[in-house]
Amino acid sequence: MATRILFVEGNVDGTVGGSYFLMLDLVRSLDRSRYEPLVVFRRSNYLEDSFRECGAEVVVLPKEESFAFRSQLANRLLLPLKKLINLYRRLLRPAVVHARFIRSRSIDLVNLNNSITRNHDWMLAARMVGVPCITHEMGINERYSPLSRFLGERLDAVICLSHVIRDTMVARGASPGNAHVIHCGIDLTRYRQVESPTDLRIKHSIPEGIPIVGVVGNIRKWKGQETIVRATALLKDRFPEIKCLLVGGATQGDENYRQHLERLCKDLGIIDNVIFAGFQKNAIDYMRLMDVVCHTSTSPEPFGIVTLEAMSLAKPLVSTTIGGPAEVVIPGTTGLLVDPGRPELLADAIGSFLSDPVRASGMGERGREHMLKNFSLASNVSQTTAVYERVLANRNGDRR
Repeated sequence: MATRILFVEGNVDGTVGGSYFLMLDLVRSLDRSRYEPLVVFRRSNYLEDSFRECGAEVVVLPKEESFAFRSQLANRLLLPLKKLINLYRRLLRPAVVHARFIRSRSIDLVNLNNSITRNHDWMLAARMVGVPCITHEMGINERYSPLSRFLGERLDAVICLSHVIRDTMVARGASPGNAHVIHCGIDLTRYRQVESPTDLRIKHSIPEGIPIVGVVGNIRKWKGQETIVRATALLKDRFPEIKCLLVGGATQGDENYRQHLERLCKDLGIIDNVIFAGFQKNAIDYMRLMDVVCHTSTSPEPFGIVTLEAMSLAKPLVSTTIGGPAEVVIPGTTGLLVDPGRPELLADAIGSFLSDPVRASGMGERGREHMLKNFSLASNVSQTTAVYERVLANRNGDRR
């Protein structure tokens, strides 16, 4: 009988990011003779049908909103009571409901998708019914709450996407002895071209022969789009018609940053050089259009799936010296690394590629070879299922 695995995506703001696609690749690649997946989301999203198409049952279970008194004064004076109510509403009561769900669906293993800082209700639910529970740690966190550390240490395994994630957990005092580092892999078969580079040039009125650079990622301050905007202003002297594509949407909380970027483009005189392409389901098509793909996060990126996508296309890549991408790119061989938040360094790196297409092409090809050899989805799935089997074997041994 196949092992029934419950996958839980903990995102609640509706932003479909890398964690969704990493889970989709994993679920799609599981051997159905051995594993039967069931996927839970907190909010409906456009990837639900993709999960269903690969044979997974999908359920949406919204997370209850935090309680707050209507009066700010009451919130301050009755803070202990407010915390107690939220402890019940957002942890204890949901844990009981989730425990019933796990039991009713005969789940053998719970795989949480985000971090030990999230999904505490599901962690507690799994322990209540004695089902093994693991989580993918996909974030780099400044702090871990006592509850996160307590529950994280009691998980059967924590799969970190990069060494920098595990090292940060150690530095922040949240180092479970059950941590494993398994680098991401991507399923190249799910990338279907929707719009060709020619289509996109016409769509955005970009003539042939004009150099195009860009960043793919949600518009957020820590993603560092300001760095490439300022770098574009520096590059304009050498490449007057250069186009910079910012591919990604902005949630309501990040709209101020997007507006800041638009004002900056105007102030720097590059309003015609920067294109805000917005959210795109076929973001990788925009990478095909770019002559140079950049990764500009100013805070450490947990892994940076965009770097693998760019490498899969043999694109010249410029990334930062911090976070997961620094574990992926071999500087000067498969791409270039620059310090974050330094537009002059980014401009120099981009310019070196644009002025030497032969070097850029060679580095892109070596990047693709490196990605296929070391970051394949098959390797990721093999290592992950090996963790599953060890966890299940250990739990069965404990029961005996």
